[in-house]
Amino acid sequence: MISLKNRKNFLGYNSELNNSANTKHINSNLGHLISMFLSTSHNKIDLKCRVSIPAAYRFFLEKSDEQLILFKSLQFKCIEGTSLSRMQRYINAIDELDAMSDDAFVLRMMMADSFETKFDASGRIVIPETLMNFAELSNKAVFMGIGESFYVWSPFEYEKQYKKSKQILEEKGPPKLILNKKTE
Repeated sequence: MISLKNRKNFLGYNSELNNSANTKHINSNLGHLISMFLSTSHNKIDLKCRVSIPAAYRFFLEKSDEQLILFKSLQFKCIEGTSLSRMQRYINAIDELDAMSDDAFVLRMMMADSFETKFDASGRIVIPETLMNFAELSNKAVFMGIGESFYVWSPFEYEKQYKKSKQILEEKGPPKLILNKKTE
């Protein structure tokens, strides 16, 4: 298995951003970040299921006066974290669906498995047992920012998905994105 600690990802960036050596750098540059969850961080989970949220993630939530919501990912074997306002957008989108549809049912079940969490004085949260079991977390968590939300993976699942994304990149090349698409 490839070591996860202090390695560079396939784009050349260090994937260990929450260590104490980088905290000052992160804190000094947080004001320049756009309001979103970015980067990857590997953090320990203690015996009480407490884990430290990456400093940049906490800063974003505190700066925008947002609560943190955790829920089971519908796509992967991990936890997804997002802001309360983003969760409200999910709820609004669900309300636009046919109330009797399978899509609405699945999304309501996602809401039922969602938890509002609060930070302690050390910037830690308690991950609910049902989410710990779903994501098969034990003593470590990998936080992966994806913009308006983030994933919390077990190191094994993160490594599996990391290798899969690297394989796709090698086989197909980088995704074709159109930024600032013009509308007619």
